[in-house]
Order: sequence, then C-alpha cells, then structure tokens
Amino acid sequence: EVTITNDGATILKLLEVEHPAAKVLVELADLQDKEVGDGTTSVVILAAELLKRGNELVRKKVHATSVMAGYRLAMREAVKFIKANLVVPTDRMERDFLVAAAKTAMSSRIIGA
Repeated sequence: EVTITNDGATILKLLEVEHPAAKVLVELADLQDKEVGDGTTSVVILAAELLKRGNELVRKKVHATSVMAGYRLAMREAVKFIKANLVVPTDRMERDFLVAAAKTAMSSRIIGA
C-alpha cells in the first residue's frame, strides 16, 4: 500500500511506533490535527527537540523536575512576549489584509474534507 501526502499527521498515523516517547509525539500530532487542523509537523519537531534537550540535561545530572520547571518558566515567558510584542488586534487591520491572511492560511486545506 502506498500513501502520497505532505500531511504530517497522516504520515505519523501510518507508522508503527514502539518507543514510548515516539508514541507521545504521534499522539501529540494527532491532538494538534484534531484541535487546530494544521501544524502537526512543526509541533512534533518542536516537541522532539525539547525532549532531546531535556534528556541531555538529565544525563548531566539535572533533575527532571528542574528541567520541567525550566520548560514551564520558558513557556510563561514566551506567552508573555507573544502577547506583548506579536499580537495585533484585528480591528486595527484592513479587511484586505485579513482576507489575504485567511487565504494564505487556507491555501493548502480543503474545506469540508
């Protein structure tokens, strides 16, 4: 059987994964696909890199709870930065810009599929 797709969630669903951490990544991609409908590949790459770096810290004798505390702190700071610097209220944008952004976001998706 051959499947041709550029959809990360579809590719991951077709894999027979045994490793527990890899199973978590597959589940994460599936959740991202169900909740948002896009970004599965990006989420898996980001999560895999966080796991890799966290594992490196644990191997250097940093306690896992300290690694998790650091990740939580980084998340809070990232959200704070995004809200302060990257969020633009839509009422300050022109309609043409919003339509163009929506078209770009939906260009690789089939509506109602």
